[in-house]
This record gives sequence, structure tokens and C-alpha cells, in this order.
Amino acid sequence: MRVRRTDDGLRAPRVVVLAEHRYLSQPQPAGLIEELRRRGCRAVSLEPTSAAFQAGDDGWLAEADVVVARGRSTAVLCMLAWAEGQQIPTINRRHAVGAVHNKAEMAVALAGAGVPTPPTFLGTTERLADAVSADCYPLLLKPTFGDNSLGIRLVADPDRAVAEPWPEAVALAQPYLPSDGRDLKLYCVGERVWAVHKPSSLSVDGAKYAAPVAAPASTSIQVATATPELRELALRCGRLFGLELYGVDCLETLEGPVVLEVNDFPNYTACEGADRHIADLVIDSATGARQ
Repeated sequence: MRVRRTDDGLRAPRVVVLAEHRYLSQPQPAGLIEELRRRGCRAVSLEPTSAAFQAGDDGWLAEADVVVARGRSTAVLCMLAWAEGQQIPTINRRHAVGAVHNKAEMAVALAGAGVPTPPTFLGTTERLADAVSADCYPLLLKPTFGDNSLGIRLVADPDRAVAEPWPEAVALAQPYLPSDGRDLKLYCVGERVWAVHKPSSLSVDGAKYAAPVAAPASTSIQVATATPELRELALRCGRLFGLELYGVDCLETLEGPVVLEVNDFPNYTACEGADRHIADLVIDSATGARQ
């Protein structure tokens, strides 16, 4: 591992932070970068589409001790694979980001591992309309490569499921589970877990916002207790996909919490000390402390 040294020992590492353009102004990775620089680290932000890169020219990785990525675009995934090919530690690993990017594969993995999830069906909307029983409606149709709740449809019956063309080859379908209007978010940095209640992006009457949902005001977000049960559920999901920075979207039911999906590197909204914990993990990776 290429950790730079001085006569006094280890220097603070150089961190390359890959981030899609849409995330550059968000709390993460901005909070991480600020914390790393406060500690004297050389933190460089890189938006992969901001320049052209020649295969075989590793200049962008010069002296990099670790690469951290926020995003799951083709460009970000390519750069992660590039760094890993040069034996540079990455957070999250490229395979881990890819494992939760494909929502269909993620759902299959969760169900196969016995993680509590809603009943989940995969198929074309036409086949789903034929195969899913009436008692599963209303039904949520989710894109396989969905992002930030975009593209989700809530349909009341099989006729509605096929009323509009679906943009992908298959859809992921789950029954709409009633709630008190709040989602339970579990945010994780390594073994550290926070729990937060946030307003659901689905309204009570089932109407789905057609545009990205604006981040709610901080007063509408409530810190919850990360019970031992919730902590183990979150860490179980992290182990399943090999994630280190991730969030687990849950819904609380009478039978207990169920996992709706897992996402890589969230914003850690309302998670006290998140910047510090993320920076600790990044620096440990760069210096080999996790080995």
C-alpha cells in the first residue's frame, strides 16, 4: 500500500473523492471532504465526467491512498474499477455499489438471505398483472435501476399496472404497506448505526410525486433509537452486499421492521458526528488500520 511517510512517521493520506455532479452540493461528500481537510488530509474532489481520461494513464490516481465514491453512474463505477485494478483501497467497493444499484438483484439477494422484506415480484408489467393476486394491491412498481424514488408508480389494480408503458424490460413490484406516513432510515458507517424517521415520499392517498422529492425541513426529521434489533438488521444488510457506507430504508410493521431497499453512501441526514465517523473509516482504510 502506498502510504506516504515523513521522518516523523505517517502523513495524513491523500483521498480522491469521486462524486456525481448532482452530489457535489449535498451534505455528502461535502461534509467528509471538509472533515478530512480539517485533519490535514489532502482530499481531492473529482467529478468523473468533468474531464476525459486515457486508459492506462493513472495520473488521476497519483499518490492516492484511498478512493471514496458517491454515485453509481457508469463513469463512477468505471473509475472505481480502475482504482481497484491499481490495488488502491476503495469505499465503497465497486462490486458493493453494483450489488445495490440493480434493485431487482438486490431484492433477490435480500429475500434469499432471509432478510425481512415485503413480498417482491419481478417481471414485465403484463406478466405481473396476470400473476400477482388481487390481495397484493395496491401495488408499487419500481424501476430496476431506480434512484431517489424516481419512476415509482402506485397502481390500484391490474388494469392500472398495464395502463402506461413501462420504461424497462422488467419491473419490481411490492405491495404498498400502510404506515404512519414515516419511513425508518438506518444509516451506517462500518459498525456505527443511526436510526432516523423521515416523512415518506408516498402520500397517504397513494399519490406518488412525479418529480424528485425535496429534502424535508430538519424539523420534520426525527432521530430514532437504533435498537439492538435494528442495528443487527442494518449490519446484516451491509455484510450481505459488502458495503461500508450505506443506508437501509425500512418500514415498521406489526410484525417488525421490513427492509425496502439498501443504498450506498447516503447523506446521513440528522446523524450526529457522521462526518467524523466517515473520515475515521476513510483514514483507517488509507493507512491499513482495517487490515
